[in-house]
Amino acid sequence: MLNPIAAPDALSAAAEPLLDLLQDCNHEPFIELLHVVPVTGMTPGTDRMQGLAQAVHDAGGWGSGYQVGAPILPLASPRAWRDILHRQVTKGFMQPPKTEFVPNPRTPDEIRQAGELADGLADLIEAHLGPVRSCGDVGGPHSYCIWWRNLLLVTDSWATILHLAISD
Repeated sequence: MLNPIAAPDALSAAAEPLLDLLQDCNHEPFIELLHVVPVTGMTPGTDRMQGLAQAVHDAGGWGSGYQVGAPILPLASPRAWRDILHRQVTKGFMQPPKTEFVPNPRTPDEIRQAGELADGLADLIEAHLGPVRSCGDVGGPHSYCIWWRNLLLVTDSWATILHLAISD
């Protein structure tokens, strides 16, 4: 396993080609990890996920000072976060919007490439943190975003939040 604490920087570097592919003239995409924190000492259950999300926010960065208010329920499958990431970059909000001037902003090959790059980012995250055992949607600061999704990722030893967003 690679260094878990280095995961946010590694993801930022590896995400650049995908972000370039998703970029358009009006919107800027973001794919980033917040801090990585150890899961030791956290109690099991859904309260644990809320506590882990709070610990990630408390570790600093743009989420510092945010209070996680609602319980975080695990998504149906530990792999759901991979599907969400893949779907968002291939046909979701992260794809540049169609306009009257550009009805098909991306070719099928570019969409396929975006999916492959997203799958590579998911593999990179798990190479640093280990296999994700549970994941869930988290609220969070999003004042600069026109769309966002924060996903808590929990492995046997580590937790982080994957932040997907579009800003204008």
